[in-house]
Amino acid sequence: MGVYNKPPLTYAEQVELLISRGLLIPDKKRAERHLSNISYYRLSAYMRPYKQIANEVILDDFIPGTTWDRVYSLYVFDRKLRLLVFDAIERLEVAIRTQIIYQLSHKYGSHWQDNKNIFNSPKKITLRDGREVVKDVYVDIQRHIKEQLNNNKAEEFIQHYCSKYDSPENPPSWMSVEVMYFNHLSRICTELKKRSDKTEIADYFSLPPDIFCSWLHTINYVRNICAHHARLWNRELDITPKVLKSPKKHVWISKPDTVNRSRIYYFLCMLNYLLQTINPTSTFKQRFKALLAEYDEVVSLDAMGFPYDWMNEKIWE
Repeated sequence: MGVYNKPPLTYAEQVELLISRGLLIPDKKRAERHLSNISYYRLSAYMRPYKQIANEVILDDFIPGTTWDRVYSLYVFDRKLRLLVFDAIERLEVAIRTQIIYQLSHKYGSHWQDNKNIFNSPKKITLRDGREVVKDVYVDIQRHIKEQLNNNKAEEFIQHYCSKYDSPENPPSWMSVEVMYFNHLSRICTELKKRSDKTEIADYFSLPPDIFCSWLHTINYVRNICAHHARLWNRELDITPKVLKSPKKHVWISKPDTVNRSRIYYFLCMLNYLLQTINPTSTFKQRFKALLAEYDEVVSLDAMGFPYDWMNEKIWE
Protein backbone atom coordinates (compact mmCIF):
# COMPACT_ATOMS: atom_id res chain seq x y z
CA MET A 1 0.00 0.00 0.00
CA GLY A 2 1.23 3.47 -0.84
CA VAL A 3 0.25 7.11 -0.68
CA TYR A 4 -1.57 8.67 -3.64
CA ASN A 5 0.19 11.90 -4.55
CA LYS A 6 -0.57 12.50 -8.23
CA PRO A 7 -1.26 16.19 -8.95
CA PRO A 8 -4.22 17.36 -11.08
CA LEU A 9 -3.37 18.02 -14.72
CA THR A 10 -4.64 20.73 -17.05
CA TYR A 11 -6.47 19.60 -20.18
CA ALA A 12 -3.38 20.37 -22.24
CA GLU A 13 -1.23 18.31 -19.86
CA GLN A 14 -3.68 15.43 -20.07
CA VAL A 15 -3.40 15.46 -23.86
CA GLU A 16 0.41 15.49 -23.69
CA LEU A 17 0.37 12.59 -21.25
CA LEU A 18 -1.74 10.53 -23.65
CA ILE A 19 0.56 11.40 -26.55
CA SER A 20 3.59 10.34 -24.47
CA ARG A 21 1.90 6.96 -24.03
CA GLY A 22 1.49 6.45 -27.75
CA LEU A 23 -2.03 7.75 -28.46
CA LEU A 24 -2.23 9.55 -31.81
CA ILE A 25 -3.90 12.95 -31.38
CA PRO A 26 -3.58 15.08 -34.54
CA ASP A 27 -5.96 17.79 -33.26
CA LYS A 28 -4.91 18.63 -29.70
CA LYS A 29 -7.43 21.46 -29.25
CA ARG A 30 -10.30 19.14 -30.18
CA ALA A 31 -9.09 16.55 -27.66
CA GLU A 32 -8.82 19.26 -24.99
CA ARG A 33 -12.39 20.31 -25.74
CA HIS A 34 -13.60 16.74 -25.33
CA LEU A 35 -11.71 16.40 -22.04
CA SER A 36 -13.27 19.61 -20.75
CA ASN A 37 -16.71 18.02 -21.16
CA ILE A 38 -15.89 14.38 -20.43
CA SER A 39 -13.43 13.76 -17.64
CA TYR A 40 -10.13 11.99 -18.31
CA TYR A 41 -11.08 9.36 -15.73
CA ARG A 42 -14.40 8.59 -17.45
CA LEU A 43 -12.74 8.33 -20.85
CA SER A 44 -9.97 6.11 -19.47
CA ALA A 45 -12.45 3.21 -19.33
CA TYR A 46 -12.72 3.44 -23.13
CA MET A 47 -8.95 3.53 -23.50
CA ARG A 48 -8.41 0.15 -21.83
CA PRO A 49 -9.25 -1.97 -24.91
CA TYR A 50 -6.47 -0.13 -26.76
CA LYS A 51 -3.77 -0.54 -24.10
CA GLN A 52 -0.82 -2.90 -24.42
CA ILE A 53 -0.79 -5.99 -22.21
CA ALA A 54 2.28 -7.75 -20.80
CA ASN A 55 2.09 -10.82 -18.56
CA GLU A 56 -1.69 -10.30 -18.24
CA VAL A 57 -1.13 -6.77 -16.90
CA ILE A 58 -2.62 -3.76 -18.72
CA LEU A 59 0.13 -1.22 -19.38
CA ASP A 60 -0.08 2.57 -19.69
CA ASP A 61 1.15 2.49 -23.29
CA PHE A 62 -1.30 2.25 -26.18
CA ILE A 63 -1.27 -0.31 -28.94
CA PRO A 64 0.64 1.28 -31.85
CA GLY A 65 -1.65 3.09 -34.27
CA THR A 66 -4.41 3.83 -31.73
CA THR A 67 -6.04 7.19 -32.38
CA TRP A 68 -8.01 9.62 -30.23
CA ASP A 69 -10.94 9.23 -32.63
CA ARG A 70 -11.19 5.50 -31.94
CA VAL A 71 -11.32 6.05 -28.18
CA TYR A 72 -13.84 8.87 -28.49
CA SER A 73 -15.99 6.89 -30.95
CA LEU A 74 -16.17 4.00 -28.50
CA TYR A 75 -17.36 6.42 -25.82
CA VAL A 76 -20.04 7.82 -28.16
CA PHE A 77 -21.16 4.28 -29.07
CA ASP A 78 -21.61 3.42 -25.40
CA ARG A 79 -23.59 6.60 -24.79
CA LYS A 80 -25.93 5.81 -27.69
CA LEU A 81 -26.25 2.20 -26.47
CA ARG A 82 -27.28 3.41 -23.00
CA LEU A 83 -29.89 5.73 -24.49
CA LEU A 84 -31.31 2.90 -26.61
CA VAL A 85 -31.40 0.49 -23.66
CA PHE A 86 -32.87 3.10 -21.32
CA ASP A 87 -35.64 3.85 -23.81
CA ALA A 88 -36.56 0.14 -23.92
CA ILE A 89 -36.45 -0.14 -20.12
CA GLU A 90 -38.71 2.91 -19.76
CA ARG A 91 -41.34 1.23 -21.94
CA LEU A 92 -41.03 -2.01 -19.97
CA GLU A 93 -41.18 -0.20 -16.64
CA VAL A 94 -44.53 1.38 -17.52
CA ALA A 95 -45.95 -2.00 -18.57
CA ILE A 96 -44.60 -3.81 -15.50
CA ARG A 97 -46.01 -1.12 -13.20
CA THR A 98 -49.38 -1.40 -14.94
CA GLN A 99 -49.56 -5.19 -14.59
CA ILE A 100 -48.58 -5.14 -10.92
CA ILE A 101 -51.33 -2.61 -10.18
CA TYR A 102 -53.93 -4.36 -12.34
CA GLN A 103 -53.37 -7.94 -11.18
CA LEU A 104 -53.03 -7.23 -7.45
CA SER A 105 -55.81 -4.64 -7.20
CA HIS A 106 -58.31 -7.00 -8.84
CA LYS A 107 -57.29 -9.73 -6.42
CA TYR A 108 -56.82 -7.80 -3.17
CA GLY A 109 -58.58 -4.48 -3.68
CA SER A 110 -57.56 -0.90 -4.30
CA HIS A 111 -55.14 -0.66 -1.35
CA TRP A 112 -53.29 -3.98 -1.61
CA GLN A 113 -49.99 -2.20 -0.99
CA ASP A 114 -51.17 -1.58 2.60
CA ASN A 115 -51.85 -5.29 3.22
CA LYS A 116 -48.67 -6.66 4.77
CA ASN A 117 -50.08 -10.21 4.71
CA ILE A 118 -49.55 -10.55 0.95
CA PHE A 119 -45.79 -10.04 1.35
CA ASN A 120 -43.08 -12.29 2.74
CA SER A 121 -41.92 -11.78 6.31
CA PRO A 122 -38.90 -9.50 6.92
CA LYS A 123 -35.50 -11.05 6.18
CA LYS A 124 -32.20 -10.50 7.94
CA ILE A 125 -29.30 -10.44 5.49
CA THR A 126 -25.54 -9.99 5.89
CA LEU A 127 -23.86 -7.35 3.72
CA ARG A 128 -20.39 -7.68 2.22
CA ASP A 129 -18.90 -5.61 5.04
CA GLY A 130 -20.37 -7.99 7.62
CA ARG A 131 -23.21 -5.75 8.77
CA GLU A 132 -26.63 -7.31 9.24
CA VAL A 133 -29.71 -5.48 7.98
CA VAL A 134 -33.39 -6.32 7.88
CA LYS A 135 -35.09 -6.27 4.47
CA ASP A 136 -38.81 -5.60 4.69
CA VAL A 137 -40.51 -4.64 1.43
CA TYR A 138 -43.77 -3.70 3.19
CA VAL A 139 -42.03 -1.25 5.54
CA ASP A 140 -39.97 0.19 2.68
CA ILE A 141 -42.91 0.90 0.37
CA GLN A 142 -44.95 2.35 3.24
CA ARG A 143 -42.07 4.68 4.07
CA HIS A 144 -41.83 5.73 0.43
CA ILE A 145 -45.56 6.44 0.21
CA LYS A 146 -45.40 8.55 3.39
CA GLU A 147 -42.50 10.54 1.93
CA GLN A 148 -44.61 11.27 -1.15
CA LEU A 149 -47.60 12.31 0.96
CA ASN A 150 -45.43 14.74 2.91
CA ASN A 151 -43.74 16.14 -0.15
CA ASN A 152 -45.14 19.55 -1.10
CA LYS A 153 -43.93 18.90 -4.66
CA ALA A 154 -45.71 15.56 -4.96
CA GLU A 155 -47.55 14.59 -8.12
CA GLU A 156 -50.84 16.44 -8.60
CA PHE A 157 -52.90 13.26 -8.23
CA ILE A 158 -51.29 12.64 -4.82
CA GLN A 159 -52.05 16.19 -3.73
CA HIS A 160 -55.61 15.84 -5.01
CA TYR A 161 -56.17 12.66 -2.99
CA CYS A 162 -54.81 14.25 0.19
CA SER A 163 -57.05 17.29 -0.22
CA LYS A 164 -60.21 15.26 -0.86
CA TYR A 165 -59.92 12.11 1.29
CA ASP A 166 -58.79 11.44 4.82
CA SER A 167 -59.39 7.68 4.80
CA PRO A 168 -57.61 5.48 3.97
CA GLU A 169 -54.53 7.54 4.70
CA ASN A 170 -52.68 6.21 1.68
CA PRO A 171 -53.91 6.71 -1.89
CA PRO A 172 -55.06 3.62 -3.84
CA SER A 173 -52.46 1.45 -5.51
CA TRP A 174 -52.93 3.00 -8.94
CA MET A 175 -51.69 6.26 -7.40
CA SER A 176 -49.25 4.95 -4.80
CA VAL A 177 -47.43 2.55 -7.11
CA GLU A 178 -47.17 5.17 -9.84
CA VAL A 179 -44.73 7.13 -7.66
CA MET A 180 -42.60 4.12 -6.69
CA TYR A 181 -39.14 3.49 -8.10
CA PHE A 182 -38.30 0.52 -10.32
CA ASN A 183 -36.48 -1.02 -7.38
CA HIS A 184 -39.79 -1.10 -5.48
CA LEU A 185 -41.52 -2.83 -8.40
CA SER A 186 -38.82 -5.48 -8.54
CA ARG A 187 -38.97 -6.11 -4.80
CA ILE A 188 -42.77 -6.21 -4.72
CA CYS A 189 -42.80 -9.02 -7.28
CA THR A 190 -40.00 -10.91 -5.56
CA GLU A 191 -41.50 -10.61 -2.09
CA LEU A 192 -45.10 -11.57 -2.88
CA LYS A 193 -45.93 -14.43 -0.55
CA LYS A 194 -48.07 -16.47 -2.95
CA ARG A 195 -46.47 -17.89 -6.06
CA SER A 196 -49.82 -17.52 -7.83
CA ASP A 197 -49.63 -13.73 -7.39
CA LYS A 198 -46.23 -13.66 -9.07
CA THR A 199 -47.42 -16.01 -11.78
CA GLU A 200 -50.37 -13.82 -12.76
CA ILE A 201 -48.05 -10.87 -13.33
CA ALA A 202 -45.30 -12.89 -15.02
CA ASP A 203 -47.74 -14.64 -17.34
CA TYR A 204 -48.48 -11.36 -19.08
CA PHE A 205 -44.80 -11.20 -20.08
CA SER A 206 -44.71 -14.90 -21.08
CA LEU A 207 -42.24 -15.83 -18.35
CA PRO A 208 -42.18 -18.23 -15.39
CA PRO A 209 -42.38 -16.26 -12.12
CA ASP A 210 -38.85 -17.08 -10.93
CA ILE A 211 -37.35 -16.01 -14.26
CA PHE A 212 -39.49 -12.87 -14.31
CA CYS A 213 -38.37 -11.79 -10.83
CA SER A 214 -34.74 -12.49 -11.67
CA TRP A 215 -34.97 -10.47 -14.87
CA LEU A 216 -36.58 -7.55 -13.01
CA HIS A 217 -33.64 -7.52 -10.60
CA THR A 218 -31.16 -7.36 -13.49
CA ILE A 219 -33.20 -4.74 -15.36
CA ASN A 220 -33.18 -2.54 -12.27
CA TYR A 221 -29.39 -2.93 -12.06
CA VAL A 222 -28.83 -2.01 -15.71
CA ARG A 223 -31.35 0.82 -15.43
CA ASN A 224 -29.19 2.36 -12.70
CA ILE A 225 -26.08 1.97 -14.87
CA CYS A 226 -27.82 3.88 -17.66
CA ALA A 227 -29.25 6.53 -15.33
CA HIS A 228 -25.78 7.26 -13.92
CA HIS A 229 -24.17 7.34 -17.38
CA ALA A 230 -21.79 4.52 -16.47
CA ARG A 231 -20.00 2.25 -18.92
CA LEU A 232 -22.29 -0.44 -20.30
CA TRP A 233 -21.03 -1.93 -23.56
CA ASN A 234 -18.42 -4.40 -22.20
CA ARG A 235 -19.40 -4.44 -18.54
CA GLU A 236 -19.49 -7.69 -16.61
CA LEU A 237 -22.86 -7.53 -14.87
CA ASP A 238 -22.78 -7.98 -11.09
CA ILE A 239 -26.36 -9.28 -11.10
CA THR A 240 -26.70 -12.25 -13.46
CA PRO A 241 -30.22 -13.01 -14.74
CA LYS A 242 -31.55 -16.56 -14.66
CA VAL A 243 -31.54 -18.50 -17.89
CA LEU A 244 -34.78 -18.91 -19.84
CA LYS A 245 -34.65 -22.38 -21.39
CA SER A 246 -38.18 -22.92 -22.65
CA PRO A 247 -39.96 -19.74 -23.79
CA LYS A 248 -43.72 -19.82 -23.34
CA LYS A 249 -44.68 -17.82 -26.39
CA HIS A 250 -42.19 -15.55 -28.10
CA VAL A 251 -39.10 -16.03 -30.23
CA TRP A 252 -36.00 -16.66 -28.11
CA ILE A 253 -32.34 -17.57 -28.59
CA SER A 254 -31.68 -21.15 -29.66
CA LYS A 255 -28.93 -22.07 -27.17
CA PRO A 256 -29.48 -19.99 -24.02
CA ASP A 257 -27.31 -22.29 -21.88
CA THR A 258 -24.23 -21.42 -23.93
CA VAL A 259 -24.58 -17.63 -23.67
CA ASN A 260 -22.58 -15.65 -21.12
CA ARG A 261 -25.37 -14.12 -19.00
CA SER A 262 -23.02 -11.71 -17.24
CA ARG A 263 -22.43 -9.81 -20.48
CA ILE A 264 -24.74 -7.32 -22.17
CA TYR A 265 -25.71 -9.56 -25.13
CA TYR A 266 -27.97 -11.76 -23.00
CA PHE A 267 -29.55 -8.66 -21.46
CA LEU A 268 -30.27 -7.24 -24.90
CA CYS A 269 -31.95 -10.54 -25.80
CA MET A 270 -34.06 -10.20 -22.63
CA LEU A 271 -35.21 -6.73 -23.67
CA ASN A 272 -35.97 -7.98 -27.17
CA TYR A 273 -38.05 -10.85 -25.75
CA LEU A 274 -40.05 -8.65 -23.37
CA LEU A 275 -40.69 -6.02 -26.02
CA GLN A 276 -42.44 -8.67 -28.11
CA THR A 277 -45.24 -8.56 -25.51
CA ILE A 278 -45.63 -4.85 -24.87
CA ASN A 279 -44.85 -3.62 -28.38
CA PRO A 280 -44.82 -6.28 -31.13
CA THR A 281 -43.90 -3.62 -33.71
CA SER A 282 -40.93 -2.33 -31.70
CA THR A 283 -37.95 -1.20 -33.76
CA PHE A 284 -35.51 -1.89 -30.93
CA LYS A 285 -33.58 -4.63 -32.74
CA GLN A 286 -33.42 -2.65 -35.97
CA ARG A 287 -32.09 0.40 -34.16
CA PHE A 288 -29.59 -1.71 -32.26
CA LYS A 289 -28.27 -3.40 -35.40
CA ALA A 290 -28.00 0.00 -37.09
CA LEU A 291 -25.98 1.28 -34.11
CA LEU A 292 -23.61 -1.69 -34.35
CA ALA A 293 -23.18 -1.12 -38.07
CA GLU A 294 -22.36 2.55 -37.48
CA TYR A 295 -19.58 1.70 -35.01
CA ASP A 296 -18.47 -1.71 -36.28
CA GLU A 297 -14.83 -0.58 -36.58
CA VAL A 298 -14.47 0.21 -32.87
CA VAL A 299 -16.83 -2.20 -31.13
CA SER A 300 -15.77 -5.70 -30.08
CA LEU A 301 -18.82 -7.97 -30.11
CA ASP A 302 -16.84 -10.59 -28.22
CA ALA A 303 -16.37 -8.15 -25.33
CA MET A 304 -20.16 -7.75 -25.23
CA GLY A 305 -20.71 -11.51 -25.05
CA PHE A 306 -22.06 -11.94 -28.57
CA PRO A 307 -21.78 -15.46 -30.04
CA TYR A 308 -20.27 -15.60 -33.52
CA ASP A 309 -23.58 -16.63 -35.13
CA TRP A 310 -25.88 -14.23 -33.29
CA MET A 311 -27.20 -12.73 -36.52
CA ASN A 312 -28.71 -16.11 -37.41
CA GLU A 313 -30.93 -16.10 -34.31
CA LYS A 314 -34.59 -15.55 -35.15
CA ILE A 315 -34.92 -13.05 -32.29
CA TRP A 316 -32.59 -10.70 -34.20
CA GLU A 317 -34.09 -11.19 -37.66
